[in-house]
Amino acid sequence: MMKRFLWSLLFWLGGMALSPSLQAQTASKVEYRFKVYGNCGACEERILEALDQKGIVAAGWDRSKQEAWVVYRPSKISEDQVQRFVAAAGHDTERFKADSAVYQSLPDCCLYREKHSPH
Repeated sequence: MMKRFLWSLLFWLGGMALSPSLQAQTASKVEYRFKVYGNCGACEERILEALDQKGIVAAGWDRSKQEAWVVYRPSKISEDQVQRFVAAAGHDTERFKADSAVYQSLPDCCLYREKHSPH
């Protein structure tokens, strides 16, 4: 998963510097940052797996900021869809709260609501 992320990021960044035609293609990509709550490395893996979707070119999660970022194609996926994928995996976002049953099924180390009250 991490290897794929790194290759995607390198490809995307490399494409920006190559040619005007490739730069025109990158104009169709948008970076988007949003709150995603979690605690640990297992949360990060789950969040990144949830963001491994068609239309998302690259993704990451910053545990200290409780923030995810994606580079995505707006013609393929919306910001709401991006956040819904994460919430479906059990992690609250700034727009959507994870289903309680899904949240409760997370490992104990991943139960972030006791530390953060985003809603």
